[in-house]
Amino acid sequence: MTAHLSSFNKTPIPAQSTAGSAVAKPVWRTLGFAGVFRRGQGQSSRAALLNWSKPRQPLSLAGYGLWLCLLILTLPAYAEPQVVGHISFVKGSNAAQQPGAAPRILGKDTEIFQDDNIQTTERSFVIVEFIDGAKVTVRPNSNFSIDHYDSQSANKAAQLVLHQGGVNTSTGDIAKANPESFQIKTPTSTVKPTSEKAEYTVNICDKECAEKAKQAAGTRTEQSVAARVVDIKGEVSAINRAEKDAKERPLSLGAPLYNSDSIHSEKDSYALLVFPDGEKITLQADSDMDIKQYDYKVSGKKDRILLRLTTGGLRALTGSIGKNDHSAFALDTPVATIGIRGTGTDSYTDGSSLNHSTWQGTSFLQNEAGEFDVPEGSSSTTTGSDQIPRIYPTPQNAPQPPAPRPDTNKSDPKKVFESKPPSEGDTSVKSTRGNTAVENNNGGKTTVKEGETGSTNQDGQTTTFQSDEAPSGNTSSGNSGVFDNDPGNSLEGC
Repeated sequence: MTAHLSSFNKTPIPAQSTAGSAVAKPVWRTLGFAGVFRRGQGQSSRAALLNWSKPRQPLSLAGYGLWLCLLILTLPAYAEPQVVGHISFVKGSNAAQQPGAAPRILGKDTEIFQDDNIQTTERSFVIVEFIDGAKVTVRPNSNFSIDHYDSQSANKAAQLVLHQGGVNTSTGDIAKANPESFQIKTPTSTVKPTSEKAEYTVNICDKECAEKAKQAAGTRTEQSVAARVVDIKGEVSAINRAEKDAKERPLSLGAPLYNSDSIHSEKDSYALLVFPDGEKITLQADSDMDIKQYDYKVSGKKDRILLRLTTGGLRALTGSIGKNDHSAFALDTPVATIGIRGTGTDSYTDGSSLNHSTWQGTSFLQNEAGEFDVPEGSSSTTTGSDQIPRIYPTPQNAPQPPAPRPDTNKSDPKKVFESKPPSEGDTSVKSTRGNTAVENNNGGKTTVKEGETGSTNQDGQTTTFQSDEAPSGNTSSGNSGVFDNDPGNSLEGC
């Protein structure tokens, strides 16, 4: 194991001076005991003190007591460093080092101290469990320092430094008391959570990372972001039905949505969504909609959009998927399936009946009774899944839904889904639970929302872009996959 020690010390750690001796020395001289504490040849102050055997003059009982008190007072200067956590899992060759000291090989249950610098080698990593419940996985080929960790005082704070590589982080009691007091610094930025409980990855992009990011830019998968919120009012939330342990996510402006997301709006609320193909949908108040399937520019798959309106209202404007292939778009309801032919529509269902109108192009209804066109300027009422809809001209004074029509929003899908991958030397942050604030060295700030990734470059510029994958449901457990103790976990070789 000692053969690996030469691979550590990637970032030299300057030795720290002992703070106690500079203060205590004048006191010893004033009391006439300078000779007792004078450092001998090749000896520490403590050694010189303990090896002192013959006083120049016999000490009185009072003098001996004073000498003993001085000895006790000097002990804090030589106290062990503060324990801030321990290693809960280790794989491969890893070490920690105090300033000016030799590296310590890390094993399971090894104590971690304030001022430790932790270094991992290729295909190696450690999980540090801090005393406040926070967890940090120091990924392969990483260099990470614990500058300050205080979870006991009234002013709880953590200041961690990532010099190289990456860390996966799950916050504990320090962030619960004050999220911004838990900080990870990198050469380009300071990263801190904005919620009491957060899970995120911080990575300093190397050459290989930059090349992979460049290759992946613009590549979509089934797990890519399916839509984003570009306008919102009130309370709207989403939950991913494909994830066993998924929790409800409150939506805000810019929030991502994914395949298998169910979206719910409260009273006097709405959310206007934009999809990468240009599809725009306004979910009205007191409504529930599912993104059943959204495939767009996914390798080996046909473009397709399938939505389901369970209850409530929805206003839709067709994007390129429906315009290029009418059969590739479908809006399911409990009463009928709505199809389009380059269309803008309004639909409302209470679960047993369906009101539907077309304000642009042509749409059609399909149920057990057959297929029925609803042309532009027409409305329909269907009272059951086996009933023929009643189709009629939309009255000029017909009341309009309070939520905005989607064609009034001018958001450009290309800009909404624009992605700028990190370059070599940039700091990238991926939030898997909660939101994370990234402040660059020039004072600029950006928020990386749950499910998103952001980066800060060496010029102080910050950007956010979509994550390649939907947020995993296990992020709600507080023990997500990035802290998995399985020796074969996905961190190997990262």
